Amino acid sequence: MNRRLLVTLLVAATATPVLAQPVIPGSDATSTAKGEATVLVPPQGGTADVPVRFSSNVLLTFPSALAPRVVQSSPDWVVRDFADSVVARAITARAQPTTIALATADGAVKVNITLRLVAESADALALVRFQSASADEAFRAAVDAEVARQTAALRAAQVSARRSLEAEIRTRADRRVAAGLLVRLDIQRVKAHARNRDDVIVHGERIVRLGDSAYLLFELENRSSVPYRLATATLRDRAGRDHAGALVTTAAELNVAPSGTSIHAALVVRDAMALVGQPLTLTLSEADQGRPVSVDRGLTIH
Repeated sequence: MNRRLLVTLLVAATATPVLAQPVIPGSDATSTAKGEATVLVPPQGGTADVPVRFSSNVLLTFPSALAPRVVQSSPDWVVRDFADSVVARAITARAQPTTIALATADGAVKVNITLRLVAESADALALVRFQSASADEAFRAAVDAEVARQTAALRAAQVSARRSLEAEIRTRADRRVAAGLLVRLDIQRVKAHARNRDDVIVHGERIVRLGDSAYLLFELENRSSVPYRLATATLRDRAGRDHAGALVTTAAELNVAPSGTSIHAALVVRDAMALVGQPLTLTLSEADQGRPVSVDRGLTIH
């Protein structure tokens, strides 16, 4: 089987970006870049693409001594070779990519390395280790790296799409509220109260009409000796149809009123226009319809 995926960057971790700084050719300028990678090179040789920041050197290391001749394709980079490593750095911030041909003296590793500048905020490498490997090992590593790359790209796309969707939903909701304000904004105070045998009390407070929508605001007072965990809310018309929509409380998502405390809530009224003038019944309960409390008087949308 002809396997052309010969080299893979197995691990790459980037650091906090640093600002570009003037570079003196051959200088030992320090860098905070921490990106590292390991490249597996099969016996027949391979290639590697190495992203580098202008503000950083890149160190290329090998398992044994390098052959004496190092060949590079662009004069925009300073390349210094040592016994078993090479240090490279771009001379200018507009340096063109350069390809360096390197090989160890024993012939175990032969690789063409392309160095290219990337933005200071982009992922980059400061240390790359080249290791000899069998063709099968290099191929498997390449497949794993490609899967990881595509998975990361897919996740990034999903995050971006979700953010765009959330922004669009928020925009539409804002527009609907604004449009409703132009049609109607009425606040109707109600006097509706109910208590169950466990001393859990519901106080109806206000009905807010916004455009063709309506919201019922009420207080849940827990005078019992144990917490009240609000699980369901129904708002039925005289025919028994439920018009309760989303429920939001001051107890966040838990909807729990500890003993001796109260929570406030807002309930969306569905089909509000069709309910004008009809008496409504609000029923609250815990899980499995436990400890229900119903308000069946005083709740009418005007």
